Amino acid sequence: MRRTSALRMLAAGVVATATGAALMAAPAWADDTDTARPAGPAGVAPAMTRGLDKAPRQGTPAEAARAHLKAHQDTYKVPVSDLRTVRTTKDGKQSSVRFQQKHEGVPVFGAEYAVQTQAADGGQRITSATGTLYTDLTVSTTAEVSEATARQRMFSLDRQLSRVRGAKTESHGLTVLPDAHGGRLTWHFTVTGGQDDGSPVRQEVFVDARVGGIALSYNNIDAADAAPARGTGVRVDGTEAPLDINKEADGSYTLVDSTRDMYPSTGGQIRTYDAQRKQYTLVAGGPVTDDIPLATSGSTRFDGANTTSGAVDAHLNAVKVYEYYKERIGRDGVDGKGGTITSVVNVAANGGDYANAFWDGSKMVYGHMDGVPLSVGLDVVGHEMTHGVTEHSAGLVYLNQSGALNEAISDYFGNAMETADKGVAMSDPASGLIGEYLCNGTKPLEDCALRDLNDGRDAQKDYQPIPLDIDNGGVHYNSTIVGGALWDMRKNLDPGLADRIVYRSAQNYLTPLSGFTDMRNAVTLAARSLNASEHDLAVIADAFDAHGIEQGWEHKGGTHDGTTIGANVLPAYEVYSGVDEQAAQINGDVYAISHGDAVAWDQGGAAFGITVGRFGKKPRHELAEKDAYLLDPSLDDDRIVFTRITADGVGVYRTGAKGQGAIKKLVDRPDADETEPVTDDGALAYISTTADGEQDVMLQTPDGRTRNLTPEAGTRAARLAMKNGHVAWAGGDGDTLYLYDAATGTTQNLRIPGWLFNYVSDIQFTSDRVFWRETGGFLIPSTTFRSAPLDDLSAAVKPAYPQSTAMAQFSVNDDYFAYSTYDLWGALGSWTGPGKVYVSTMADLLAGSDSFRRVSCSSGAQLAPSLGTGQRVAWLDTSAAATDVVTRGSFAGTCD
Repeated sequence: MRRTSALRMLAAGVVATATGAALMAAPAWADDTDTARPAGPAGVAPAMTRGLDKAPRQGTPAEAARAHLKAHQDTYKVPVSDLRTVRTTKDGKQSSVRFQQKHEGVPVFGAEYAVQTQAADGGQRITSATGTLYTDLTVSTTAEVSEATARQRMFSLDRQLSRVRGAKTESHGLTVLPDAHGGRLTWHFTVTGGQDDGSPVRQEVFVDARVGGIALSYNNIDAADAAPARGTGVRVDGTEAPLDINKEADGSYTLVDSTRDMYPSTGGQIRTYDAQRKQYTLVAGGPVTDDIPLATSGSTRFDGANTTSGAVDAHLNAVKVYEYYKERIGRDGVDGKGGTITSVVNVAANGGDYANAFWDGSKMVYGHMDGVPLSVGLDVVGHEMTHGVTEHSAGLVYLNQSGALNEAISDYFGNAMETADKGVAMSDPASGLIGEYLCNGTKPLEDCALRDLNDGRDAQKDYQPIPLDIDNGGVHYNSTIVGGALWDMRKNLDPGLADRIVYRSAQNYLTPLSGFTDMRNAVTLAARSLNASEHDLAVIADAFDAHGIEQGWEHKGGTHDGTTIGANVLPAYEVYSGVDEQAAQINGDVYAISHGDAVAWDQGGAAFGITVGRFGKKPRHELAEKDAYLLDPSLDDDRIVFTRITADGVGVYRTGAKGQGAIKKLVDRPDADETEPVTDDGALAYISTTADGEQDVMLQTPDGRTRNLTPEAGTRAARLAMKNGHVAWAGGDGDTLYLYDAATGTTQNLRIPGWLFNYVSDIQFTSDRVFWRETGGFLIPSTTFRSAPLDDLSAAVKPAYPQSTAMAQFSVNDDYFAYSTYDLWGALGSWTGPGKVYVSTMADLLAGSDSFRRVSCSSGAQLAPSLGTGQRVAWLDTSAAATDVVTRGSFAGTCD
């Protein structure tokens, strides 16, 4: 039967509902009356209020804001004692006071509220309030799982996490994840380092403090006394520019600028370091270490290595970004407090170019793309530094809509800075291009660009609720929708006013979980606070209307051509990426959907449960237990087996073949974690992970006897599959395929060809062949499919079709081969469109014929196909702003 694969957490992580449309419930409002309208979905305070106070309140902005929240507790439904004042920002007579919600003293994830005030009549008038508060939190804040156990479980359950290179772990204590069941208490950790494919990692991991399973995970990478002197820098394009530098005691000069306004009051500098091809994973996260020197020259002229490394461009561009924010916005540096601005250039990846740039929470890090340092682009430098500004203001969570807002704001300001610097008119069609100068003149600007704010994309037509293991839920792909609205606004307003509106939106109105509609509200409120005219407000409304961003847009548009068997599903593999990457497990007419509900803002579904049903029949039912995560199902004619995670342990359990009957234990040892269960004709295979990191393949025969198929020391097995008496898995670092034959008791193995990073990422069986997916490449992963007869792995072949594809998921039965494409992004997030599912007959595939056709003509992305018998197929469909499990009894064939 279909196998289930290694239980591990994805690098991109997960949050929120399955919609991918927002990290919170649909926005609700209180209007300009004394009595607020209903707050919307249960458990969430209004996303915006205006006009609740009729008279000014006395005291400071913070005191007035707190008094307002207390007086209107019937609207906000959160005790003021649960709100901690984070900071107050002032701009003339206007202020914004931010509060963070706590539950019994424990921070609530993403729960912030901003109250906007204006000085009036000796006090403060409350003008509006925006953000996300959770009103029905009841979870106990006493942990059942210790922090040490949670940390150990995090690595035990997540094979991908154990692959992070140069991993460093930081503990943040307890955090409450809000959900529809009173909240979930978690331990919060941050793991930094790098992935095999070259991507930087700043993984935020939340482990359930009652169950011990991973509840939420996402990658949060958005990518001395001075003696000032003047020097000259040679940029990559050959032009020269004056530099503000520092003369050191030994007579050398460094790229340290102490001339900016921040230095006299705070000591803040602009400092540029040269990593000298140091591995980027050793640079990401935390302060610059002593083994990374400042960019240095023996004279006041910086050329040669300082040019080719990108140090000169990074230094000059960081100055431009600082001055732009200081002069046009009034912000003093990335942190707003005149703190030092740090850039590290010339990082590498395993000795080669690192083709990316990122903000790591404390500094900018730049590599090279096709030999050109990414720091040459002012829009790139402005983009990355703006990620830092956003982190210190709105704090937008880097997932789904809030992550796309994060990217859009960075794109907006990076482009605004570059158009101003180069004198590009806003009416120029090229004004919206991002990264267009990274090719250093070797390509036309439009061909070099990574994204275009003038692409005209519409939320109701083009938004893709992309699964979170791709681009953190589409933070780059979807960003130009709202970024385009902001850019259109800038075209038709005074650019300086537009910049101040967008900045104030992030500084005063947006909160960590804001979405596209919240951005429209924030921009409108910010414009009003800046005394924008009615004409200007109409321009803003037109800009958002033109990009389909209006109240309720998530529920408009998008069609699919199948039957929905699971609506608004968050696939479990988005939390545990090794969990089978298929929409459903299918056996005959029975299906099982493994789903997560990491932060169930308003859905009310079971957390990490399994939906079981029969095609064409109702009702469906849930396999779920309180204080347990059930996931990773495998089906045969007699039972459904699955992984069960509780505070006491991780084991394999079962129910009847249609999910009926009591949940019963199959194996759950106190000294090991049992994961990746596969059942076939009464046999059970699973991975047993012990405290020392050993990951063995165990086979339990129908008569109950258990055998270790990998008794040798140091085994690291994953990607388990079983069918017709054969068991297959990936071993070592995933670069070797093993195949065990129960009839003969023999094991074959095959080393995966190719150089760095190639590994087995999925294994499946037909009745006479084993198929596997090989993932490799650097920065932009590629996928290759291979198969071999069960009696001879050495006879492995690579089908002529499909061609190598970025991160494709697949499924097989004896008659058909289906796969889905992830049209992945390149450096800084370029995207070529949503993936589709294609299918070929097995005979044509093995004969080398390109006979692939479409499984579905859905308007959106189609992912994670699951083949049943014949042409029965299920897949994840994102045709609307939701992720549904959809099925057809036959293939669409053509979509012309």
